[in-house]
Amino acid sequence: MPLKPLTTMTRAFTIIELMVVVAILAALAALVLVGVQRLDASAMSAADLARQRQISHAQSKFAADHEGRLFHPRTEIWATDPYPQFVSDPMYAVEGRHIDALYKDAIDRFWVRDYNPDSPDLPRRLVALDGGDFNAELPKALSDGAAWDYLDGSVDAYRSPMDPSTRIRSYSLNGFVGVNVCAEDFYWPSGSTPPGPFTEPDFVKYAVPCATSMSIKQPAKTMCSIAEDDPAGANMGMVGFNHSGFLVHPDQDTYVWYDIPALWDPNRINISNMDGSTHSIRVSDPDLGDKLFEHGVVHQCPELLELQQRLLPGVLEFRTQDDLPG
Repeated sequence: MPLKPLTTMTRAFTIIELMVVVAILAALAALVLVGVQRLDASAMSAADLARQRQISHAQSKFAADHEGRLFHPRTEIWATDPYPQFVSDPMYAVEGRHIDALYKDAIDRFWVRDYNPDSPDLPRRLVALDGGDFNAELPKALSDGAAWDYLDGSVDAYRSPMDPSTRIRSYSLNGFVGVNVCAEDFYWPSGSTPPGPFTEPDFVKYAVPCATSMSIKQPAKTMCSIAEDDPAGANMGMVGFNHSGFLVHPDQDTYVWYDIPALWDPNRINISNMDGSTHSIRVSDPDLGDKLFEHGVVHQCPELLELQQRLLPGVLEFRTQDDLPG
């Protein structure tokens, strides 16, 4: 009796089985995409920290070459010379130096120069009217600043890899570091809006000269640089460059954000410290960027507290009337 040939029974996938397979593949693809995005974000954050570390090292090298004097955090000259109101009163005298010497010393140490102090009508930034960034800095604003040679003449050193804008500088320096009298060496007149920390009677508490590295009591906890966002505000109206240093109100019972940190990474705010280390401040609120929408915002959050604590630790919190010179 002849044997019957063996037959292989085949069965097609059902539509449900195909849908399950597609769903599994889609889920795997989504997981891979999320993983890649996280790796990419981590890599960009690491590159951002590396550039800020370079800025901190540049501070140290500049100080070593200039008798301990640090970069000044301002980027443009004052509308009016601020020093006469300070040095005319012996309470605020700084090293007994002449007003002109203080003014020149500060300008010589501006880490970036937005304006040519010899020709104020020739700004080192431009106003774009064709859809570009407003008040965009020109490369000369960087190359004429005190930091240029100490950052190896690299435009890239001033820009965060996370910055989505077209500007050439993302970073600002701590407004309390490198100054002759007080943060940014700037005095808010009484009744200014938003209220400034450097008005009477608060001026006494926060008028802390910090022109040299010897003024930094806790360099590992003192902020050097930060990526700053510069949103339009009611009194600003223009974006694209970081005006002078980075400031928040130093009083830990006052919740004013004079400047806004860049929140391009929704999970962290990167900074460098004066000792060359870097640090990431964890962002607790994923919607923080929506709440810090302009200069002078009043908003209490852990990020503000940590930034306040890193302005000039070991000095600001102990500054009282009794600490004043003379």
